[in-house]
Amino acid sequence: MNAPEVLVLAMLVTCVLVTLSRRFEVPNSIIILLGGVLLGLMPFAGALAIAPENMLLVFLPPLLMEAAYFTSLRDFRKNLRPILQLAVGLVLITGVAVAFVFQLIVPGAGWAVGFVLGAIISPPDVVAATSVIKKMSVPKRISTILEGESLVNDAMGLVMYKFAVAAVVTSQFSLVEAGGQFLWMIISGVAVGLVVGFVFVRLFPRIQDLPIEILGTFVIPYLSYILAEEVHGSGVLAVVITGLYVGWHSPTLFTPRFRIPAEAVWRMVSFVLSALVFILIGLQIPALFERLSVYTPSFLLGSAAAICATVVVLRFIYVFMVAYGTRCIFSTIREHETNYAWQNVLLVAYVGMRGVVSLATALALPLSVMDGSAFPHRDLILFLALAVIVFTLVVQGLLLPFIVRRLTLSYDSNALYEDWFARISAARRAMEKLEDIEFSGTAHSPALMRIKSHYQERIESLGDGPNTPLVPTETPDSMNHPILQAENRIWHEVLQVEREVLIGLRKAYQIGDDVLHDITRELDLLETRFEHRA
Repeated sequence: MNAPEVLVLAMLVTCVLVTLSRRFEVPNSIIILLGGVLLGLMPFAGALAIAPENMLLVFLPPLLMEAAYFTSLRDFRKNLRPILQLAVGLVLITGVAVAFVFQLIVPGAGWAVGFVLGAIISPPDVVAATSVIKKMSVPKRISTILEGESLVNDAMGLVMYKFAVAAVVTSQFSLVEAGGQFLWMIISGVAVGLVVGFVFVRLFPRIQDLPIEILGTFVIPYLSYILAEEVHGSGVLAVVITGLYVGWHSPTLFTPRFRIPAEAVWRMVSFVLSALVFILIGLQIPALFERLSVYTPSFLLGSAAAICATVVVLRFIYVFMVAYGTRCIFSTIREHETNYAWQNVLLVAYVGMRGVVSLATALALPLSVMDGSAFPHRDLILFLALAVIVFTLVVQGLLLPFIVRRLTLSYDSNALYEDWFARISAARRAMEKLEDIEFSGTAHSPALMRIKSHYQERIESLGDGPNTPLVPTETPDSMNHPILQAENRIWHEVLQVEREVLIGLRKAYQIGDDVLHDITRELDLLETRFEHRA
């Protein structure tokens, strides 16, 4: 089988696996990864391969763009301290700890080789993290911290990786040069991201062609990534800044005509890319084991266990020390920040999934060093990186739903209030506008009365405070209110009757497909107003 045929087979397998994952309530990434392992056992698995140096470029920009676009800039800024403590401090400490453990596993390997492994597996991955937690009832602050950490930690990890690899290849290392390069990568990455975002926001209103508009949203993350890498900046950070910038301006930049189809396209592309990432991870495993015959099984298992334990245990220790230790030391933190519930801290410590970034950097390791000899312990490094990816995704990921259910997570009560306050404020202001229109005497009276009745009913249903969940363990959501749920059921039933009438008229050849599709689209748009938010 050639590459296109294997790709089609992989997508077919993905559809089956995702269907199974939803039935058995297993995160998509886990079951797709296992499916990739099974595909890797097939003789044609090698046909589906992407050059290691292109892994980050192909997959990361759109996935990072989507995650950054939906990141709340307010919440990101509010949690900037814990995000940076995890994205910078934990990455650096993990890299050093892994390098130390690697020295114990492989005596004489050299600190530089250990730092290569540490840099590869130290940063958790945004794609892996969001794929595991987005379908669970996780408090907003936890998801903000985890996604924020995963968005910005790659700059630190990739800088460590580049200089560690350079030290192995050339046998030279300069701390001053590494520090200067790190600052340049941060500054240039942020600058490129802002420039690309600024230009896009200014040019987008001039396009006014829906397919080109949607295509443009896919071009800018790749453009931002490539430009940053060309000036030796952080492409990851550039895409994140572009996504945050565009996301901030999106309410006034994008029209409803654009948002509805663009959301559908982005969801599909994001799903396909995420699935391919985890399939490719799984494909690497069988072939890698064939090259590891020089090591004994006990050595491989022991090494993998030691590295995984180092990564996981260190994260627990660090997160709890940062969460509670800084409060004991700094009075300003005690005065301005509420105390963290231990359940929430435990969940942040537990979720440290590794994914595409760790895989891509491991696969991109040079085959040889400057004198022509093989890169030291390359296959072992790749194996240990894959072991951490599989352990954090599969083992920790499978246990995560159980842990979330068992923990009594501390939800932010402001979330419900903010939702209610935004809805009631917008509805009341709309009513004021309708009264101004009515006073002017320029509006068609029946149309005005119908619209006013809609807003009057909305204000009455919202009441004088936020709605409470029907079930105490249910995720707080404004759509949980019994009145709204009853209304949604009625809307679904009457809209379904309209669709059945349209289908009957088309079957009787009384209307054409163009009329059917136009009216069906109107009904679909109306029904989306009453769907429960995913």
